[in-house]
Amino acid sequence: MVAAVEDVDPLVAPVGPSFVIHQHYATNLHHDLRLEMLNEAGPVLVSWAVPKGVPWRPDTKVLAVRTEDHPIEYGTFSGSIPDNNYGAGEVRIFDAGTYEIAERDRKKLSFRLRGNRLDGLYHLIKTKFTEGRESWLLFMTDDHRPPPDPQPRLEPMLATLVADSFDDPAFQFEPKWDGIRALAVCGEETSLFSRLGNEVTDGYPELRTLHRRLVATDAILDGEIVAFDKGVPSFQTLQQRMHVRDRKQLEQLMKTVPVVFMAFDIIYLDGRDLTNLTLEKRRAVLEEVVVVDNHLQVSPAIGNDGVALFEAAKAQDLEGIVAKRLTSTYRPGARSKDWLKIKTVFDLDAVVVGWTDGTGSRQGTIGSLVLALYTGDELVYVGNVGTGFNQRSLDDGLRRLKALGEVPAPFASQVIKSRPELRKARWVSPTLVAKVEYRQLTDAGRLRAPAFIEFRNDKRPQDCTMDQFAAGSR
Repeated sequence: MVAAVEDVDPLVAPVGPSFVIHQHYATNLHHDLRLEMLNEAGPVLVSWAVPKGVPWRPDTKVLAVRTEDHPIEYGTFSGSIPDNNYGAGEVRIFDAGTYEIAERDRKKLSFRLRGNRLDGLYHLIKTKFTEGRESWLLFMTDDHRPPPDPQPRLEPMLATLVADSFDDPAFQFEPKWDGIRALAVCGEETSLFSRLGNEVTDGYPELRTLHRRLVATDAILDGEIVAFDKGVPSFQTLQQRMHVRDRKQLEQLMKTVPVVFMAFDIIYLDGRDLTNLTLEKRRAVLEEVVVVDNHLQVSPAIGNDGVALFEAAKAQDLEGIVAKRLTSTYRPGARSKDWLKIKTVFDLDAVVVGWTDGTGSRQGTIGSLVLALYTGDELVYVGNVGTGFNQRSLDDGLRRLKALGEVPAPFASQVIKSRPELRKARWVSPTLVAKVEYRQLTDAGRLRAPAFIEFRNDKRPQDCTMDQFAAGSR
């Protein structure tokens, strides 16, 4: 940092045209409001630390503590102040622009900010000295920002499955994270919504403060809630968190199974809908807005080299990669060929239509689940899954299945006769969805080597269709 210059009196000093507000992650997150004024040597930035942040709504009054003036060159600083230096931590420019004085007297400074984020009439009133520093009251009375855009629908854009990786300069390529897709709605707090619009914030307390890591008044991020096992994203590890809502259990799980929100898109910012911007522009905005930490990361992305990233994903046991066209806009709820997923291992959401009794060590619980997919209104048998369960998922599954009650078989008699395990199956109402992993699809249209992953509460059975096989199987 450049050495401090002589402080001026903001109630009488000549004023310059510019202002900047720094968002400063020091010991505590705060804003630094800086107004250009003049001393005998030239322009300086007269500064106030604002612990609760510069308000962007009228009539919110906050403390502002006068600090030393800064050199005018500091107005463009954005970066990291190293440890063991005054103010150590990340610094970002929250807003910048021009300002003009509306009124000044011996205790009050009124000024109009015209920035990229803020546009309004503000007031600073000197109140007292605290520990040798001037305390001021900062508030806004007139907000001249345009009305906010309506928020886009809280339905994430979906990728289309394709069989093979590829290189193409028209696309960017990202790792596919093996987690839970979520939209983070960030304002004065953070709320997390699943793919079907269900709020899941209570299950992930460490993600409640994502908004504090954004240089924004409000935003909506698209991303994935991820848990890691030895540095590799693990859905099985994440399952320990998915249905827990007890506060004491969560306090322990936050230590043993911490989660990260891996952000890969931004669709709303500062009251503006970004869905019509290209991916390339949204990505640039995302990287500028997010200040990463242990619980918020930006998913890495590369250009052109999809084949190399796919091979790296296989080598690291990742789920796959996602290719996104740089010129694509964001289409909430749509499955688009502008976003393509290429998987190292396939997964499938299937309807549970029945189950078989366990034997041996599994006696008294589930032996396997009978899976089907819709084609039109018809359910088509795709196989049984009997591996991938642990005791918890077996107990949970048995409870769910018994609650459904038994119904007639959904398949023709020749299908049931063709598979011995189906002859003793207990048939249930097709309302339960299971996510399974598999290696290949047989010529008969059956899953080869399937393994159970989870029961899904965020997907309708009617959405589990044969179209999931459209890209083929590896």
